[in-house]
Amino acid sequence: MASLMKRGVIHRFTFSTLLFILVITLLVMSISFSMNQQNIKDAAMILPEKIRQEQPLLETLDPLLLTEIKSVLALTFLQEIKIKSIVQLSEPERRNCILRIILDHSMERPTNKTPESVIFKQTVPDTSKNSDTSDKDDFGRFCRDWAGLEFLSSLRKNHPLNQEPSLTTPLFYGGSIKHRFVLLEDLGKKHVSLVDSLTSGSRENAKAALERFVICLGKFHAESHGDIHHYIRILEQLNPEASSWEEDEKANPEYFLPELIETLNNFDIHLLDDLSMEVKKVIDLNVKPGPLTTYIHGDICPDNVFDDPDKNELRLIDFEWGSVRSALLDGTYLRMAMPTCWCSKAFPEDVIAPLEKLYREQLIKKIPQANDDAIYHVAYTNACAFWMLNTVTQIKSVLEEDRCVSSGPTPENSQWEPIKNLVRPRVLTRVQAFIDVATKYDTLPKLREMSEKILTDLKILWPDTKPMDVYPAFEEKLS
Repeated sequence: MASLMKRGVIHRFTFSTLLFILVITLLVMSISFSMNQQNIKDAAMILPEKIRQEQPLLETLDPLLLTEIKSVLALTFLQEIKIKSIVQLSEPERRNCILRIILDHSMERPTNKTPESVIFKQTVPDTSKNSDTSDKDDFGRFCRDWAGLEFLSSLRKNHPLNQEPSLTTPLFYGGSIKHRFVLLEDLGKKHVSLVDSLTSGSRENAKAALERFVICLGKFHAESHGDIHHYIRILEQLNPEASSWEEDEKANPEYFLPELIETLNNFDIHLLDDLSMEVKKVIDLNVKPGPLTTYIHGDICPDNVFDDPDKNELRLIDFEWGSVRSALLDGTYLRMAMPTCWCSKAFPEDVIAPLEKLYREQLIKKIPQANDDAIYHVAYTNACAFWMLNTVTQIKSVLEEDRCVSSGPTPENSQWEPIKNLVRPRVLTRVQAFIDVATKYDTLPKLREMSEKILTDLKILWPDTKPMDVYPAFEEKLS
């Protein structure tokens, strides 16, 4: 596969080296290029539970998997690769198996310097009885992650010679369809994310981290804007069954409307033509190609970044929900209180406004339409409406009794309280956030009216429920 080959570089090889590379290339192509229906149905070769918990992993890793890893690395770095050791990074119960692979440089040629280590990420099928995902879903998640990483890595490699490349994501080194893994740049031994700064840091440190976050996100969207067809080509090559935007446009109302109608019945609200048209408009403006369409992350949560305060750098990771959509679906995550995340709290208004200004400034550098207030405010309001609708459809699950959202890992000194990570406060906060935005920009009147009715009724039904608290890092100002 072209993504696994070194692009635009000419090397001088001995005959034996060329023969070795040819053999390895044919081997990997025969495995990784087999994207027929059987590959989609077959379960990925995963690490057994015993192996995931024991050290050292190098001696216990499945030999076929180890051979495939070495083959992919050989194609990327154009030389035989030896592995020194392997370290388990992910918890056994996580949906992805993450390993750090330390490479042996003892036999390395000076002209082909390889990194000290690479990250191995394998999609592990969820075989639990309570799982609502199919193998097709797992494969789709894996392919989106691969396609996003390869696409974004190509943008970094192919930047203009007179410009510094933007370091917004890790480099992609290759992958295997058969074993469902990708290999990528190792960003460092300690994973520091926004969870650290938002739940355990000071207000100043949290603001600095969020500035790195929005600048990185803005660059990420701006640089992806002009080449989204490249991402689509990569994804379709990996997974011919991947849905197009036309299919998503049709599927979203089919999901939203029945869920929305069922929810609205609890508030004596009827989805009449005017309201139904606004719902469809929201979906169209976010899914259909438009002036702010780009490649988006889709799950741009506090733990899906790799932050390095010392270098003042932040990278985005985990592209399993990446897609081609309106940039503002990612760009409204602060306003809508991190709508797809377990680590979800509110931000003070005086924090949101300057951060959103920084984000927009990055967009304008590559997307001139982002400087048009009429275009930007419509896209912004409709993105908020999308996340509001997504939240409203969850009301029925907590109408009678609230539930707690499972919390992920937090730092030792974190002030995060898992027991308070409830759904109802999220609903109140996001519905109110949409009302505020729709009122400010005087748009989507029927959805605003619907939201106001829902919010009024919920305050009566849930008298003890308050909107979301701000993140711990910002609590000191409000105390």
